Amino acid sequence: MKLTKAADTKMSSEQTTDPTAVGIPAAESEEALDIRSSMIMTQDWNLDVDSDELDDSPATVTDARQTFQNLVRSAIKYDTFKKGEADTVRRIIEHIELVSLKKSAEGFNRVNFSVGVLNCFFICWVLGAYPEHVWLLYLIESVYFIPRKFYNMWRAKPLNQAFYYLDFCWFTNFFAMAYFAIIVISGIFGFNDNIENGIREVIFKAALGVFCGVLVCANLALPFVACLFHDVNTMTGLFIHLMPPVVMYTFVWYNDRIVEAWPNLFNLSYLEDGLTYYGGTDSIASCSTAFYFTWWVIYVCFMLGGGGIDLPKKFKPDGSPANPRYDTVFHSTMRDGVCILIGKFFRGRSRAESLTLMETNMFDTIDFCLYMVFHMIASLSAIFVSGFLCFKSIIFFRLMLGASIVLAVVRGANRYTYYTTKMYSRVLRKEFAEQLAQSGSGGETKEGYTRLT
Repeated sequence: MKLTKAADTKMSSEQTTDPTAVGIPAAESEEALDIRSSMIMTQDWNLDVDSDELDDSPATVTDARQTFQNLVRSAIKYDTFKKGEADTVRRIIEHIELVSLKKSAEGFNRVNFSVGVLNCFFICWVLGAYPEHVWLLYLIESVYFIPRKFYNMWRAKPLNQAFYYLDFCWFTNFFAMAYFAIIVISGIFGFNDNIENGIREVIFKAALGVFCGVLVCANLALPFVACLFHDVNTMTGLFIHLMPPVVMYTFVWYNDRIVEAWPNLFNLSYLEDGLTYYGGTDSIASCSTAFYFTWWVIYVCFMLGGGGIDLPKKFKPDGSPANPRYDTVFHSTMRDGVCILIGKFFRGRSRAESLTLMETNMFDTIDFCLYMVFHMIASLSAIFVSGFLCFKSIIFFRLMLGASIVLAVVRGANRYTYYTTKMYSRVLRKEFAEQLAQSGSGGETKEGYTRLT
């Protein structure tokens, strides 16, 4: 069959690796390593579909899947193909349909897409016409996005993603939402004046450096911050990274309109008196740095002292299966390719060894410490450079927000292109990896057949 022959260019020298073994086969080709990397991507992009994964889907989706499978089985009863070829075609078609149905069940439909587009237009309109109300829009929409995201993360497969909420960007958003909620509740019940202006100033300074520094730069650096209108998970990721800097933009450059619109909630007199970005323990940079290290210490204690680093590992120290249930942002980031970079430049690992770690989540304490050092350097650099420039120049602030929006749209366009051109081939490559390896074991390349890409 041509589809089987098409794989003769793949994995010609691939050998099975034992994740618990000390050595890594040296015969793996770059193409074989690319295939292993593609398999990891299908899992992290939530494209790894098993036949039982739709058991709790809506009845209409399950019925549609069953009807489609019956039609396929009926069609292949004819003697058009040999039995082996017909079985292969049936498996391919059914797996493609599983991916399509899963995407529909996750919200890939025109209603969610339309709502996502309209919400983006609405936020832009509020920012342009009523910047004094952007903070309230952020608070209201977070009440929807955050719980919905947590629900999806709790039900995520193959690993529960609830501990993602311990990441710095989430920590920062929870802090901001709690502050705004306290301000609103205090204003409603009339004891807003009891919140000392000094405390407000310290909180504002800490948020300013973090929002204008770390989160602004995160929008530029993190590849998963994308604009996928139909996907609540991705749009929530964009929301928590982009909206806090937008809110801070209104407080820095439109504070007079905010005070005028909300005189009983906000007292921004410290902005009129002038804030110092550098120098002294009460500067913006110092408050932001203290806020960052508060999270840094908590996260390190959780990962190293609370066992977080071991949660997603597939094997115990003795080599027996660990049956992991939970994932962390650290492990997810390492699987996205950071493990390969750390292994190449700092640990002396081969790409094959790094891929094995990515497949099994068997990262060690040194990997985590290097990750946290790089995280600290990048975050503090963002606070001291980007935060300062955004605070001093409205033009620079607008350029950074504009660049963040452009990158988010481009990443979303890339993802939609991936969905329509490459997603199914990657999923099929994983599903039929064993057959592809066997068919390519001879190392012979059949002329006239294309690669599964």
